[in-house]
Amino acid sequence: MLPQTAGRIFWVAPADGYTVEGRSYSASDGNDGLSPERAFRTVDYGHNQMTASVGDILVLLPGAHTSTATVALDVAGVTIVGIPGGAHEHGSRSSSSGPLNKSSITNTGTAGIIFTVTAADVEVAYLDIEPTAAGGRGFSVTLAGARLYVHDCNIIMDGTASVTTYGIHYPDDVTGVNARPWIRNCYFASGTISTSGANGPAILFAGTVRGAIIENCTFELLGTAAWADAILNTGITNEMTDAIDCTLASTNGGTKVFRCYFMEGSDAFEATVTLDIVAAECYLANSTGSILAASA
Repeated sequence: MLPQTAGRIFWVAPADGYTVEGRSYSASDGNDGLSPERAFRTVDYGHNQMTASVGDILVLLPGAHTSTATVALDVAGVTIVGIPGGAHEHGSRSSSSGPLNKSSITNTGTAGIIFTVTAADVEVAYLDIEPTAAGGRGFSVTLAGARLYVHDCNIIMDGTASVTTYGIHYPDDVTGVNARPWIRNCYFASGTISTSGANGPAILFAGTVRGAIIENCTFELLGTAAWADAILNTGITNEMTDAIDCTLASTNGGTKVFRCYFMEGSDAFEATVTLDIVAAECYLANSTGSILAASA
């Protein structure tokens, strides 16, 4: 169930003692971490053993992982994964309740920021990420954290309620041509069913942003208090003139477009003759909150 890689796979355990295949083992940062039976004890130490951009993976074994300080993701091109549960469904609609992951991580430190991303091409997947302190973050990402890919994660803001608690936070401008954060198949929740939780946005772009993609995600308010904007972009909005331009094409039906999404303020298609483009299940975003069908 782990991503295919030519790099090394490191393992980290959620407790000093843990079980693999019915046998008990002791976790230690003195282990080599290269098999589930010789797991590291802390996520931060395991991450620091990885080599940049060679495909190394750090696997969080099943259970609740706790860090007392922020885990600095400052090694480029690495992957941090938990153990997924059940089959994955990557369809045109996300799950209403999120993925069933076996591994979770939280931070008991004062700042409450679980991951700080300062390196490019980092992937994080199959984790329940739970910021618990007021003002905590699941991720705090700098401009240097270009092309962050977060997918199949549950980001649950159910600790101390605070309007400065965010799921994924970009405190700086994200304007570089290669910034392009990609957030896919994630579930965000604020509060709990039995308590109120007035938290900040699930995703906050505090500066200008370009190239961000948020795809197949679910946002759910579990508490009784209002949730701040689920996704907040305080920067600029870019628009396309024509997403797909076939004005020089002359064959009826020569271009077929299926299940595509286009940004607000854009023309999805342009063609000299309407029949040049055949489209099905394509959607054009609308700033009023609805989704408009895009026609050829």
